[in-house]
Amino acid sequence: MTNNVVHGTRFFIVGFMGVGKSTVGQGVAKRLGVPFYDLDEEIEQDIGKKIHEIFAAAGEGSFRAIESERLREIVKREPGVIATGGGTFTLAENRKIIGSSGVSVWLDAPTELVIERGARGRHRPLWRSPEQVRTLLDERLPNYSKADIRFDINALPLAEVTAQLAIVLQSYCEN
Repeated sequence: MTNNVVHGTRFFIVGFMGVGKSTVGQGVAKRLGVPFYDLDEEIEQDIGKKIHEIFAAAGEGSFRAIESERLREIVKREPGVIATGGGTFTLAENRKIIGSSGVSVWLDAPTELVIERGARGRHRPLWRSPEQVRTLLDERLPNYSKADIRFDINALPLAEVTAQLAIVLQSYCEN
């Protein structure tokens, strides 16, 4: 399924928390035969703390600065698939880095699915209540909509999202 064009392209998976960016990104990278990078995991390894601990200790502003710095470092590596954090694409600076380095892919999910997945997922620093999540999602949607590709996951199982998205990205590179 892979070709040289795919191997020379960076795909940044963006979207709200709980949509499956890391799971889908890892699966797509495997299907395309390219490296996978998880921005949140790399930050946790560098800092030695979980994302929610960084938020609690340093605040969101400090976390976003760390996130932007790590993003600038990742784009210097071999192209592949990069799963970003839920807020990464909301910052103009990060959208500029992503836009000049590759293709942004927005995993768009229905609000209720986001709430369901987020409630049962790992600890999320900005997850407080379904109402708060709806508000935050509404605030972020204009930024997510700036992505190069919108992929509606339509409550599909993540394995199906992965398979379909790999085909879409392969086709994107061929055109």
